[in-house]
Parts: sequence; C-alpha cells; structure tokens
Amino acid sequence: MPTVYVIQNDNNKDLSDAKRYGNLEAVFFNPRKPYDTNFLLDMAHKVLSKITKYDYILMLGDPALCGVCTAVAREYCDEINILSWDRRSFSYLPLTFDFSDAE
Repeated sequence: MPTVYVIQNDNNKDLSDAKRYGNLEAVFFNPRKPYDTNFLLDMAHKVLSKITKYDYILMLGDPALCGVCTAVAREYCDEINILSWDRRSFSYLPLTFDFSDAE
C-alpha cells in the first residue's frame, strides 16, 4: 500500500479522506520556530528517503516545511504525487508532477 507523507502532523485535522490514498506517516511533529534548518533537512531526508512514485505528499502545515519536503522528495523520486484539498467536494484530489525532464 502507498504511503501518504503528512508534512506537519496536526491532531486537530480530520485526515480520514487522505487514508484512502495510503498509510499516513508524519514528516514533522510541530517543530518550534525559529526552525533548526539542519535538523529539519535531516528529518525530511530520513523520512522521505523511502518515497516512490506511488506515494503521496499531503501539503499540511507551514508552507516553508512543504517546500522543504517537496525539494527533498525530488531528490529521491522524479514523479511526486501531491494531495490537494478541494473545498467544493470536501476531499483530497491527487496531482502528479513529473520532474524527469527538469534540469
């Protein structure tokens, strides 16, 4: 089963719809600002080193952390699937970004 990498764990959010795309795994557990960027990069590499083109990233949390995780995931995989919240359908929609031709 694929993995859904949740950028920033938030126990107050209902992520049940995201579970239909795979098992949820948090990348960060509420890091404190100011961020220790070396620690965040190490943690992102540790968690996302297993990402495949079948997994998803759930963009939940600080946009800076979302950017870090996207950049790190790109180091391990040319295709990145992102789950984006659709306010009309109240569900997550998958988006696939193919970076294989990116320079």
